[in-house]
Amino acid sequence: MEDVLEAVEVSYESLANLLADAATDAAIVSGAMCIYRVLPVLCWRAPSGLYESLTRPETWFPETLPNRIREVLGALREGIDPERSEDAPEEITEMYSMASEMVLRFFVEGAELPDWSDWCSTLGLDIHQQFDSLLSEGSETAAAVFIPAGTIPDLSPLEGLEIGDQISTLVRLGSSDPAVRQSVLEIAEQGNARTRTVLEQVTRFI
Repeated sequence: MEDVLEAVEVSYESLANLLADAATDAAIVSGAMCIYRVLPVLCWRAPSGLYESLTRPETWFPETLPNRIREVLGALREGIDPERSEDAPEEITEMYSMASEMVLRFFVEGAELPDWSDWCSTLGLDIHQQFDSLLSEGSETAAAVFIPAGTIPDLSPLEGLEIGDQISTLVRLGSSDPAVRQSVLEIAEQGNARTRTVLEQVTRFI
């Protein structure tokens, strides 16, 4: 499996091809894992315990998630509250809006699951690119300008990690080995921890 992953180039084109070829269940899980990785943003200033049951890894178990996705995202939708970020820095408000959109677009009438998964992919990349921009602004170097994912050939550092996670997730979901497919949750947990760490960093200086 590692040989297969090594053969997949980490690029927008590779990701687009994998998303286009993904089976419906794989697309659902891929989109959900994008959301799981940015849950710290979606949980920004959430009341204690609001997302406690929904952030447990077993809630996102990939083998059963396609059958429960509406229930899981419905609970997340109920917790979305734009007022929580009203007095937050503009950059945090923007990322919160993007993370919320990943959930809300699932419930748009007539929305196709592959399109929703693609949106989750794009918005997840945009959030990580925004993080990179904020980290640059907090350093002694010149401030970076936020550029939406996919509009330039070069990947920013965190965006590169996120696109790698998305590609690795889709490749693993295409495996016939249940253990390999289940490992996508480990990738999402690591990405979730990365988001928490970066969010803590950027909120110290914005």
